[in-house]
Order: sequence, then structure tokens, then C-alpha cells
Amino acid sequence: MLEVGWRTDQFTRNAGARESELGVALPLWLPGQRLASAQQAEAAAALAQASASAQRVQLAQALLDAAAAVQQQRLALVLRTAEVEALRQLAADMQRLLAAGERARTDSLAAQAELLQAQALLQQARSALQSAELHWQGLTGLSAIPALEALQAQAPPSALAQHPLLREAAAHSQWAQRQLALVERSRRAAPELQTRWVQQVEARGAAATQSLGLSLRIPLHSPAQHSPQLLAAQGAYAQAQARQQELEWQLQAQWAQQQATLTGMTHQIAHASQRAGQLQERAALIEKSFRSGETALADWLRTRAAASEAEAALQTLRLQQQIAQARLQLSIGILP
Repeated sequence: MLEVGWRTDQFTRNAGARESELGVALPLWLPGQRLASAQQAEAAAALAQASASAQRVQLAQALLDAAAAVQQQRLALVLRTAEVEALRQLAADMQRLLAAGERARTDSLAAQAELLQAQALLQQARSALQSAELHWQGLTGLSAIPALEALQAQAPPSALAQHPLLREAAAHSQWAQRQLALVERSRRAAPELQTRWVQQVEARGAAATQSLGLSLRIPLHSPAQHSPQLLAAQGAYAQAQARQQELEWQLQAQWAQQQATLTGMTHQIAHASQRAGQLQERAALIEKSFRSGETALADWLRTRAAASEAEAALQTLRLQQQIAQARLQLSIGILP
């Protein structure tokens, strides 16, 4: 702190007396306060760095959700497009057979109705894909969507110790501990060493005299004034520790849940693959029977619809498996 002063008797007796004063006050560290302050600053820097890493994980989660939504809608569009093409071919065949007198008009109308419904669902898929792509572009400013590769995550739950969110919580806890230590070392205001230089002239025409002085100011500070700060620092430290423990439990539960989801999907895909294969084989047999006139169109449409739904479910499960693998990576803090 810098102090500057100037005095004169010009407005009183006007004898030419004047005085100039310059003072500097330097605060002194209390015992242990300097080390505690340095440690608190280091903890604050570490917390800022850990928070940046944690924000990257949170951003990666949002981007993964957006990318997964786009990929899911793209798959739905591919499946709907294939369905429309198949039904368009079927409608054309029914129209040709109707013209040749080999099929009733009801079969042609039924095929046209199925085609119209599939076209409506295709348009819905296009709209949903456009919405998902716009959301991705709004988040990233990019039009390209990254492919979701299968990420084999075999890391054990102990790897969670390096999770950015957990490291951020640990850094916050350490900062609160260092802040508490600093408050404990600052139970009273720091003393000040004051240096003062004075130049004085007693009267007009008199020679100027100079003086230099040192003083030590020790402020009085009662424990009652320090108690609120100490209680606040203790509460912040206890809260940071509780948050760190709670977050560790949450991350462990999240990892276990993602692992269970991925394991369950593996079994689901095996069953869905077997079911889709069987329904495709049945659909091929029913189609052959339909082409030969032994099976009604309605039965053939129901059979092929079941086979198409089973294949779509299988493809969807495989995509969801890739998404689950990426989420499993994120659950232990690994960016895909």
C-alpha cells in the first residue's frame, strides 16, 4: 500500500511551513500462511485443468448422442427405402399380372395400398433424418457425421480412478482442503511493515529537513471475526469430499449398467439373427408359393412384412451395440 501526504500553513498563519510525506506499507506473512497460499494457488490451477478435461467428456457425450441419432435415422431411411423399392416392384408385378388376367384387381389394389403406406413412412424417415442432421450441425458446425466404430472396452472398474469427472471432483476436494488450510493460517489480519519518508520546512526561507522511519503495525483480530470464514471453509471441504465419493459411486454404477447393456445386446443380436434368418427363409418359401398361385397375396404380404421387420430389428440392434460400446468407453472417461 502506498501513502502520499502534503501539508501547508498557507490557509492559516501562512508562515511558509510545509511538509511532504511518502509512505509504503508492506504486509507480512503469518506463520505458515505463505506456504498455504502457494499450495492453494497450485490446487486452483490443477482444478482449472481438471475442469477443462471434464468439460471435454461432457461435450463428447452430447456429440455421441447427436451422432448416434443421425446414424439411427440413416439406418431407418435405408430400411424404409429398401421396403419401398420392394413394394414398388411387387405393385408393378401385380399390375402386369392384372393386365394379363392372371390376378384379381383386389391384389393390385392391396399392393398399391402397401406401397403408399411404405412411401409415407419413408417420408417420415427423411424428415427425422433431416432433423437429426440439423441438430448435429447446430452442435458442431459440421455436416460430416463420424462413423460409429465398434469400440472394444475391456477396462476394469478400477480404470474409473482416471475418469476426468472424478479427477475434477478430487481436484475440487483438494482445492477446498488447501483453502481451509489457508483460512486456518489466517486467523488474524497480517501485520504490516511501514516505511515512511518525510520532508519538512518549518518556515519560509528555512532549510528543509528529511526523516525516514520504520514502523510495524499489528492489527487486533478477535477469533469471533474469523469463525464464519473458518466454518464456511470447513463446510466447503466436507461438501467436496461428499461429492467426490458420490460421483465415484455413480460412475461405478454407470459402468456396470453399460457393461450389462452391452452383454445383453450380444445375446439379443444372436437371437435376432437366428429369427431373421428363419423368417427370411419362410418368406422365400411363401413367395414361391404365391408366385405359383397357391398362396393369397395377403398371406404373402404378412410373411414378407414379418421378415422385413425382423431384419430391420437386427440391423438396429447391431447399430445400438456400436453405440453402447462407445458409451461404455465414455463411462470410464475414454473419448472415442
